Amino acid sequence: MATSRRSYSEAEKEQFAQQRKEKVDELHKQLADNVTRLNEGEAWQKWLSMAAKFHRYSFNNVLLIAVQRPDATLVAGYRAWQSMGHQVRKGETSIKVLGPVTRRMPVLDSSTGQPVRDSSGEVLYRRQMIGVKPVAVFDASQVDPPVPTPPQPQLLTGQAPEGLWDALAGIVVAEGYRVTRGDCHGANGFTDYAGLEVRVRDDVDDAQAVKTLAHEVGHVLLPPSPGESMLSGTCRGLAEVEAESVAYMVTQAHGLDSAQYTFSYVAGWAQQASTAEISVADVVAQTGARVIGAVDTILSRTLSQSDAEVVLVDELAATIGVGSAELDTATVPATVWEVVTSDQRLGATADRHQPAGPPAARTAPSL
Repeated sequence: MATSRRSYSEAEKEQFAQQRKEKVDELHKQLADNVTRLNEGEAWQKWLSMAAKFHRYSFNNVLLIAVQRPDATLVAGYRAWQSMGHQVRKGETSIKVLGPVTRRMPVLDSSTGQPVRDSSGEVLYRRQMIGVKPVAVFDASQVDPPVPTPPQPQLLTGQAPEGLWDALAGIVVAEGYRVTRGDCHGANGFTDYAGLEVRVRDDVDDAQAVKTLAHEVGHVLLPPSPGESMLSGTCRGLAEVEAESVAYMVTQAHGLDSAQYTFSYVAGWAQQASTAEISVADVVAQTGARVIGAVDTILSRTLSQSDAEVVLVDELAATIGVGSAELDTATVPATVWEVVTSDQRLGATADRHQPAGPPAARTAPSL
């Protein structure tokens, strides 16, 4: 006999939407708190102490470094490394960047053009850049003893939440991109804005693959503003903080815990985007509005009303002091919110990835 599907009132739909928003806000606070605690840990403090001593290079110099040594992390001159207790190894090839050529010039009065003098009549001078010259610098991988490194994110292992890959892939396709699996040149995934492609590496477990896809969905929904360059340290840092925050909150809402990966990843990129005036915690907080908006959009299309109802039932059960199993909702058919689209490829990309079942216990290997 056919079973009728439950319909939801407008009030119930509003309740589900409000509940989802509150859950998203809670997840972002959880993320910010944990990243802050991690950032205050001993290993991170050693890393931050080291990183704070390094010069921040201009956009042009970042390009030069990337072309000559794409895997560069921390870069400094020969003497600078020595001053920090490290020695460049014999035979290492330097990275060439542009350094300023300066000259001592008198400070001139803007109205008269005459030199400005101090109270004792002496002419005031300042250093003025008059050109550039090639300067040799070296990466942290070229020095001894080894430079401290921050805690590294650990790849997730195990299964992914059922249906989450297809739901996320559907969002990507609806935004005009295609989803592929394959070599990502050392990364877990990437978003090609020009080629309209999202790629996820194909040699990781389902849990990591779906987490990476959620990260790339964050990039798709939160693209850089016109004129911003992803090669700029601050812009790239903010973009990665946003995308990984999205990944954590989406996967967490679907029952996949990616904390072991996300907290280290976000803290690392937030540190790169931070300044003397803006702390790591500030960076995470400042990205909150865009992240929360993107996550709410994603969850509205990946969580069904019945999923939201389960959460409400659990909360009600806790409130009245009974187990959620005692509140049997199995006899109530669920109505699923579906995304209405004219694109028939939604959720059915050519390289469709089939999750292996519900989440299992997950452990992470050392990288």
